[in-house]
Amino acid sequence: VLITSGVHGDEPATVEAVLQFLEGFGERYLDRFTFFVIPCVNPSGYEAGTRANSAGQDINRAMSDDDVIESVTLRRMLRGRRFDILFDLHEDYEATGFYMYEGHPDDRLLGPQIIAAIKAKIGPIDSEDNTDAGLELPISEGLFGIHPKWREQGWSAYGFFEAACHGVLPETPSAAWPLDQRVAAHHLVLRQVLDHYANLMTADLT
Repeated sequence: VLITSGVHGDEPATVEAVLQFLEGFGERYLDRFTFFVIPCVNPSGYEAGTRANSAGQDINRAMSDDDVIESVTLRRMLRGRRFDILFDLHEDYEATGFYMYEGHPDDRLLGPQIIAAIKAKIGPIDSEDNTDAGLELPISEGLFGIHPKWREQGWSAYGFFEAACHGVLPETPSAAWPLDQRVAAHHLVLRQVLDHYANLMTADLT
């Protein structure tokens, strides 16, 4: 399982969520999963509180750019590796609620049940009225596919198509929700997906 966060430096709940996962409930999954974790892909941006890195580059728009050191490092990290699951945690300052992207080669998507759990336990789902141009129509409420056309630019798309079977990218509303609520949403996503696969492994053993 590959977990990344902090691709954009002004999305602090993602980094906090991963650190709390590593220091807390992540331990319960160590008997089932091997984790490769990058808690903060963009440390210079995180320190400055900016979306871009210290060179003014948006890592999530430059995965094929050899002049972006973080992009080069991510590509090198993936070489020779294959992951069952990729989580890439994000935030959106324009969103009013939670939404997510997901990709699986067989379309075995967990997004609808994740969205239902977020609505029941955490907070509202982002309105389709706030959808950015070019995202295509949602698969279902609050759920979008990871589009192949983003492969050369976005880290989530690159990582999913190059080296992962299942890609999960949750987006929490950084302006509309307090930090604790956003962290809780990311934790719910991690739990939902990891529990799903842990249950599958248990079923296979029995």
